[in-house]
Amino acid sequence: MWGFGRKVQHLPESTGQFLPGCMDVMLDYSPEGIFMRLYYPTSEDKNDPSNCSGWIPWMPTGNGYILGLAKVLFLFPFVIRFMQWWSAHDIPVIYGSKPKLDKKLKCIVLSHGLGAHRALYSNVCCELASRGYLVAALEHKGGSSCYTYYYKNKDDAENNIKAHVEYEQVQLGKNHFGQRKRQIGVRIKECNKALDFLLNLNKGQVPHNVIDDVPTDRKIEFKLEDLVGKLDVDTLTMAGHSFGGATALLTLSQRPEFKQGLLLDPWMYPIKDDNLPEKVQQPLVFINTQTFHIVSNVQAMSKYLTNNDRTMYTILHTTHEHQGDTAMLFGSWMNWFMKKLDPLVALKINNCLVLEFLDKYVGSPSDITDCREFLELEKPSYEVGLTKPWA
Repeated sequence: MWGFGRKVQHLPESTGQFLPGCMDVMLDYSPEGIFMRLYYPTSEDKNDPSNCSGWIPWMPTGNGYILGLAKVLFLFPFVIRFMQWWSAHDIPVIYGSKPKLDKKLKCIVLSHGLGAHRALYSNVCCELASRGYLVAALEHKGGSSCYTYYYKNKDDAENNIKAHVEYEQVQLGKNHFGQRKRQIGVRIKECNKALDFLLNLNKGQVPHNVIDDVPTDRKIEFKLEDLVGKLDVDTLTMAGHSFGGATALLTLSQRPEFKQGLLLDPWMYPIKDDNLPEKVQQPLVFINTQTFHIVSNVQAMSKYLTNNDRTMYTILHTTHEHQGDTAMLFGSWMNWFMKKLDPLVALKINNCLVLEFLDKYVGSPSDITDCREFLELEKPSYEVGLTKPWA
C-alpha cells in the first residue's frame, strides 16, 4: 500500500468550469461563536500554472490538528506527521480569492463527522465550488471535531493566541448516548448560527470575521460584504457526513429554510429517540458506503424513504473513509481484507450523485452532463435502494 516514493503533493483538482476559492470565517470572540470554511467559485483562470502558489495545506495550521487526529485514530502523533509529510497534502483551492458573483450563489451548509475538521471534505467542497456553489463547512466545538479553537479577544487574535477546544474521547457505556446528545446539541446551535449568518449576510448584516485580525502572509481579497445580496437563500441545502448526517437531519427538522438534505453515511444513533421521520419534510438523498451500516442504522434510515423525493444509494466496495479526503491521503484503513474501489473513483461517484441530486432540486449553476455520463459508465459500482446491512 505504501510504496517507497513520496506521493504527488496535492489532492485531485476539481472538474467543474470554475476555479474554487476558500476563506476561513470565525464569528465572535467566544466559545459560542462559529468557525467555518467557505468554499466558492472564482473568476480566476483555471489553466494558469501559477494557481498552485495559492494552494493551502490540507492539514490546518497548528499542532492541535495533528495531535487531535492522532487521538481520534489512537495513533502516536509522529505517525500522523509522517503520513502528512508522505502523502498528498495541498488542497487545489485559492485561499482568500474573490468569489465569482455574476449570479447568486446557491448555498450548502456542511456538518462534518466525528473527529473530523473543516478541511476533511475538501474534495467534495472544492468540486461543488467549481460547479458554482458556496459551501459553508463548519468546524464543530463540543469535543466532536479532532480539534478546533477560538480567540478570546481581538488582542489574542492579532497575536494568534488560540483558545484550544480538544477532541473528547467518549467511552461506550451508560453515559455514551447522553454525551452524544450533548454534542449534537452544540452542533445544532452551530448549524442554526451558520444558517442565520447566511440569511443575515444576504440582507446586509455583515459580521466581523475574526480571522481578518489574524496575521497572514497570504494575499486576501475576500470580503464578506461582497456577498451581500449575492446569496440564493431560497434553495438552501443542509448536508452532513456520519455524525454530521444526524446533525443535518435534526437541523432539517427545525429549520424549514433548508429546502433539501444531503446525507453521506449518516450515523443515526444520536437521533434515535427524536422521531424525526415525522418532522423532516424536505427532499433527501442518502449516499452510503457499503461497510458502515449495521442493521439498526439501516432500519433508522429506512423510515425516511417515504416518497419519490427520498433516494438512497450505496457505493460498492467502499468504507466510511471514502467520502472524505483521507482515503486519498493516507489509504484505506478500514476492512483491510476487502477489495476496495479506487478512492478517486469512489469520490467521483459520490460527487456526481451529489451534483445530480442538487441539479434536480436546486438547479445546477453549471452543466453536469459529464457527471451523468460518468454515473452511467460506473453503474456497476453503485446501487439504488435501501443499503444492505454490513453487520
